[in-house]
Amino acid sequence: MSGIAAVDITGVLLSSAVVAAIVGGLSSFLTQRYLLERKAQVDYEFMARKRLNEAIGPLRMQLLFSARDVVGRVRWHAGTRWNMDPSEHYARSFIYRLLRPLAISQLIERQMSVADFSVDPGAIALLRFNRAAERMLSGDDVVFDHPAADWSTQSQHLFRDNLRAAAARLIAEDDESVAVMDYSRFQREVPDPAADSSLADLALIFHRCPSNLTENPLFWLRVVGYAYTCARLIGDHGVSVGFDEVPLPAEAMLRAVEDETISGQASTCVPGFDRILALGL
Repeated sequence: MSGIAAVDITGVLLSSAVVAAIVGGLSSFLTQRYLLERKAQVDYEFMARKRLNEAIGPLRMQLLFSARDVVGRVRWHAGTRWNMDPSEHYARSFIYRLLRPLAISQLIERQMSVADFSVDPGAIALLRFNRAAERMLSGDDVVFDHPAADWSTQSQHLFRDNLRAAAARLIAEDDESVAVMDYSRFQREVPDPAADSSLADLALIFHRCPSNLTENPLFWLRVVGYAYTCARLIGDHGVSVGFDEVPLPAEAMLRAVEDETISGQASTCVPGFDRILALGL
């Protein structure tokens, strides 16, 4: 009996050794496979971030600078009389400042064909900025069911496709480069935005205001919402790279209009802007 028991024990030990070897080998195989897959993922993400940074790194900084310029211009616009003739410097430069962030955003969107935006949440935020900016200037959410909203003409807003065409007018495509033109070139090429087919509708909105955009309350509401979007972009993504926060007294700026619906609901407009910013792509 002892011999039989010894054989049984030996068999069990051998079986256990075989099972342990199989389990150990399988575990080693799975571990190595996981490590190889993880390495491949890390390598891909590293190269994807590198390509993405090469594609949009300079544009990211340009967008922040242009957003700062929007906030600065809009912040000091209300309460003062200005020359709103689009062929004169103030209105022409205002039109340029409004459109420049949108033009830069279009260049960023073009890079989606050569770079993987999913590897960088900050890059996705740039796409979200463009979407929110377009909603502010063209969409229906921002007017909060205003009874005087006119959707049939471009007197209080631009149709979205026309807004994008206006922004694209700032993009200069030369033989070897594509970039948003600086103001000096814009001034040379577009001495009178009202005479330019891509900019005429926006220029006419300015031209119809005798001295201030607050004289067009619904368009002013949109411009303040747009400036608010730019200020949030700087606060969320610019401060970490050296930009100062640019406070925007949006509620006070909306109370400057002679429109009871807007001025009376000014305190609810900023939360409304935040809801638009929270929308997805």
